Amino acid sequence: MWKSLNAFAAATLGGAVVLAAALLGPSLAQQEERPAFVVIERTATTGPESIQEEYGKLARNILPKYDARYLARSQRNTLLEGEGDAPCCMAILQFPSMDAARRWFESRENQEAAKVRQSGARFRIVAIEGLPAQK
Repeated sequence: MWKSLNAFAAATLGGAVVLAAALLGPSLAQQEERPAFVVIERTATTGPESIQEEYGKLARNILPKYDARYLARSQRNTLLEGEGDAPCCMAILQFPSMDAARRWFESRENQEAAKVRQSGARFRIVAIEGLPAQK
């Protein structure tokens, strides 16, 4: 009788775990599989372009430490919808997670490099969560 009861309890518990997983959605580990993208838009240029070139060299050395990479960098942008002009300069970065993007942004070395960037322009920087990895 105890064997039957133990088998029933195990089956019930297993079913409850499966049901809980379905109701609760993706686990924390699965949520971390979502990449993050950082969109950088230069909104105003206040100094010589050489300042941004200097910042670019600094940024290229910092990004790999956070498993990040440039997906796009351009000074030739086209506004497809909306009002005003297209931003003169934009970049899109990819990070393995939102946590990695935050760690990069808040890091001492990025904050030091940002001082260089900000000495010659103003920016908007937005981090967005990507879609889950395709399986």
